[in-house]
Amino acid sequence: MGDDFFGLLTTNKWPPRWVCGEWTSLHGWFYIFSDISIGLAYFTIPFILFYFIRKRRNNLPFVQIFWLFILFILACGTTHFVDATLFWFPAYHLSAAVLFITGIISWVAVIGLVKVLPEALQLKTTDELETTVLKRTDELQESNKKLREINSDLDNFVYAASHDLKSPINNIEGLIAMLKSTDKKDVADEVFQKIEQSVSKVRQTIDQISSVVKIQRTEETDVGEVFFDKVLAEVLEENVNMVATAKPQIIRDFAIGSIHFSHTTLKSIMYNLVTNALKYRSTERDLEIQLRTFSKENRTYLSVEDNGLGIDLNQNREKLFSIFSRFHDHVEGSGIGLFMVKRLVEKKGGNISVASEESKGTTFTVKF
Repeated sequence: MGDDFFGLLTTNKWPPRWVCGEWTSLHGWFYIFSDISIGLAYFTIPFILFYFIRKRRNNLPFVQIFWLFILFILACGTTHFVDATLFWFPAYHLSAAVLFITGIISWVAVIGLVKVLPEALQLKTTDELETTVLKRTDELQESNKKLREINSDLDNFVYAASHDLKSPINNIEGLIAMLKSTDKKDVADEVFQKIEQSVSKVRQTIDQISSVVKIQRTEETDVGEVFFDKVLAEVLEENVNMVATAKPQIIRDFAIGSIHFSHTTLKSIMYNLVTNALKYRSTERDLEIQLRTFSKENRTYLSVEDNGLGIDLNQNREKLFSIFSRFHDHVEGSGIGLFMVKRLVEKKGGNISVASEESKGTTFTVKF
């Protein structure tokens, strides 16, 4: 029967290993137990790997390599079991065949491992994964912060739409009803004029809301070295009529002459702070506006101080930088200037603070 099976089970050409050489019982059984122990370990490991594969079958990388190593380990275990039997059953043909098959499987495993090695090296370590998780967590927290800000802005927009748009729309409806009930030309002309004013108010409110949305989405492309005195000169030139009316004494104290920043953003910040000082001046004294820059803890600061009407911060601090908030109605204003300044500054990682006393003046300090 052994000869029919390629001679794998042929045993009559060699003696059992017990009688091949001078084995003592101690050395012989020590060899046998070692082979069996190694073989049992080799056969146990594949079951552990199989259990692992079943538990991680949905997200386990290189699963083919796992199966290839299971086969390789089983083959290695088989060589040790066959080697142990040679002490009683000298089937050296079978041992050679098992070793040959194990060799083939071993090299297949080596080739498979070499193929997946570049991809396996791309797998992140535990520390790298932890760093990635922390980074993603920070990004998620920042996204949540921005989402909360957007939700807050949406609430403000809804309020603006219901408050600032409702009044002119109601006016238009009333004026149209009045227009329908009159046939006098002079009355009709007056009604048309008021309708135009209400439409203009609606358009202005919509433009203001669009401006706020624009600053949230605009990416700055003009970042470079920007000089405070040049930006101030541009702001004053663009508001020459307002400056001529207010006749302010402007004090420049730019200890820090320039900053690496967006020219457009810095101009918008300074524009709103300076024009606020011009608009909300006191009639009881000559207007004085002081602009100064300074450095503190490696950060650049800009302060704009005036001796104008001032603000009661005890009552208005919380809503000072809210959209469409206004505290003096005797001059034209949109109520979005300080809101835009705060958004622009915070978008660049800074903040803005205010100190003010009613009837004495206000100081805005921007931390870049």
